[in-house]
Amino acid sequence: MEISNEIVPCVILAGGKGRRMGGKEKALIPLLDRPLLSYILEKISGKVAPIALNINTNLEQFTKFGYPIIEDPIKGHLGPLAGILASLNWAKQHNKDWVMTLPCDTPFLPKNIVQSMLDAKKKQPDVDLIVAKSKGFNHPVIALWKSEINIKLKNALDEGIRKIDVFTSQLKISYVDFDNIDKSNFDPFTNLNSPRDLIHAQQILGKLPPFFGLAGWSGSGKTTLSTKLIENFTKIGINVGTLKHAHHKFDIDKKGKDSYNLRKAGARPMIISSKERFALIQENDESEEKSLFEMLEIFSKNPIKKCDIIIVEGYKNEDIPKLEVYRPIIKKPLLFTEDKNIFAIASDIQIEASIPTFDLNNINSITDYIIQKYKIS
Repeated sequence: MEISNEIVPCVILAGGKGRRMGGKEKALIPLLDRPLLSYILEKISGKVAPIALNINTNLEQFTKFGYPIIEDPIKGHLGPLAGILASLNWAKQHNKDWVMTLPCDTPFLPKNIVQSMLDAKKKQPDVDLIVAKSKGFNHPVIALWKSEINIKLKNALDEGIRKIDVFTSQLKISYVDFDNIDKSNFDPFTNLNSPRDLIHAQQILGKLPPFFGLAGWSGSGKTTLSTKLIENFTKIGINVGTLKHAHHKFDIDKKGKDSYNLRKAGARPMIISSKERFALIQENDESEEKSLFEMLEIFSKNPIKKCDIIIVEGYKNEDIPKLEVYRPIIKKPLLFTEDKNIFAIASDIQIEASIPTFDLNNINSITDYIIQKYKIS
């Protein structure tokens, strides 16, 4: 295969509002204590030049990276097309015929992303756009663009076009199918749009084990089942972590104890350690309760002992996989019909359902099912 030695400029698009990330600057959100932006820079360093960042807010936070910052030429957060127009204009200013664009939230980009796109351009230099493709999906934000189409894009934006697919439908496009290049068992162009995606990313990186929740009405026996599952897992050498949500204030140390006095004096955090165990107590600021996904992230960090699976109790409305615990004596309806995250039911009566059901008292069968489902070894 003929290899291209051409160097093209690259713009990392980070000008969105990050609504599903709570309005945070997505490029700066940490993944294993590194900002997402650093993962993109790592994949392209030395392979493209120059590099610029498309940013529209909080520009001062990005100056530490040392790259030029270009804002959308049309204000109003019009979406990725506005960032692409900024990229095309910037490339034209540098007398570059092509420019690569990459989103700031795709930390698993293939290492050969740049070379693969350049090789495709060399084979088809007459196209307007070369788009990455994987798992049957096109990724037009991950692309090589001919800078001369900037006027065409400006006109499209002025006409009210906002969707990339609508604009690119009028261009001559070539595709690079990375299924034939990258052999990852996940999509290398997975983008992180939500806190749950960040947790999934940590699992891809092997830093966080699988997890599931126990769903059920109060009094259904969730804690009893959780205790029995933990005992069963432990007997066969599987390390289990647990996360339980409390709906009220709680203390884990007693008034008058040294740890209590230190915490009440203002220690943030307070850690107490002994030969048998250690405990970390962190006071939240008022109205600053951590989300489920922020709490799960703790399991990926030292000095927490690495576990093989995490059982979550509470957080019943969260979008996570769940095992329903159901007892008719509670006189409440089954939850699985309304919650599509429920993958199985454990009950003390026989239930007709479209998902697996288990005898609540047969802990071995539930244990075996979870081991197979999550491929725990």
